Amino acid sequence: MALPNWYNEYKNLIESSIDTYLTRYLALPMSKPLEDFKEVISYGFSWWKKLRSILALEFYLSLSWKDISDIKIDDDIIKVCIALESVHAFSLLHDDLPCMDNDELRRWELTVWKKYGEHNWVLAGDMLNTLCFEIISDIKDPKMSQSISKLISHSVGFYGMVGGQIEDIYFENNIWELDTTLLSDLHAKKTGKLIQAAILSWVILSWEVANIDVYWDFWKKLGLAFQIKDDLLDVEGTPEETGKSVWGEEKWFVYLIWVDATRKILRDVISECHSIAKKLGSEKIDFIVDYVENRKK
Repeated sequence: MALPNWYNEYKNLIESSIDTYLTRYLALPMSKPLEDFKEVISYGFSWWKKLRSILALEFYLSLSWKDISDIKIDDDIIKVCIALESVHAFSLLHDDLPCMDNDELRRWELTVWKKYGEHNWVLAGDMLNTLCFEIISDIKDPKMSQSISKLISHSVGFYGMVGGQIEDIYFENNIWELDTTLLSDLHAKKTGKLIQAAILSWVILSWEVANIDVYWDFWKKLGLAFQIKDDLLDVEGTPEETGKSVWGEEKWFVYLIWVDATRKILRDVISECHSIAKKLGSEKIDFIVDYVENRKK
C-alpha cells in the first residue's frame, strides 16, 4: 500500500538519525578488522521497516501535542527510536541464522551471515543488542533512562523475544502440542513485547499514565496482528513481494486453523486495533493498523 507523506517523513527522520548516530559512534579510526566490521554494522542496521520506532515517535508526538518539526536529533525520543531499531535489528540478525530460521534474504538483499559469514552475523547482533542500552543510558533523566532500559530489556529477555524464540523453535518440532492460545502467547512474546516497549516508552518520557490500560491492550493486539500477517505472507507471499525467503507451506495459525480462518482472525484483531486507535484519537496510528493488515513485506 502507498505510504503517506507523514510516514515517509517519520521514516526518513529515523533513518537519518541512525546514520548520524553511527557516523559519530564509529568515527574513531580502528584496526583493519574493526574498520571492516563497521561495514557489517551499517549493513545490518539498514533494512528494517522502522515500524516500532515510527509507533514510538507518533505516540510521543500525538500525545504530547508536538510536531515533527519540533524534534531534534539529540532529543530523548530520538534516542529511544534508535535504541528500538538497534535491538530489533539484533533480533532479526540472529533470527536469520542457520540454527534459527536459516534465511538467506532480507529486503531483497543477502542476510549478513550469507554476505559476511556467521561469526560477523552473531557478533553484529551482540553489538547491536548492547548498543541499545548504551544509547538509553544517554537519556537526560536517569530515572527515565533506568525505566526505559528495564522496559526494553524485559521485552528482549526470558519473558519477551528470547522466550518467544525458544518456544518458536520448540513448537516447530513439536507442533502437535500447539494450540491457538499457546500460539497467541508465543507471538505476544516474540513480536508484541518490542511493540509494547515502543508504545510505552513515550509514557515514561512524558510521565503520562492516564490511559495506560488502553495502550497496554493496543500493543498486544497489534503485535498479534503483525505476526498473523507474517503467517499469511509465509503462505501467500512471494520472494519478489516480501524481499525474503518464504516457505510456501502452512505456518503457525495457518497450520492450526487454515488460511480462511486465519484471515478472519486477522480481520477481527485489526478491527479491535482500529477501535482502540479511535480512543487514542490519532489518524496516523489508525493508518499504521491498516499498514500492518495490508503490507506485502
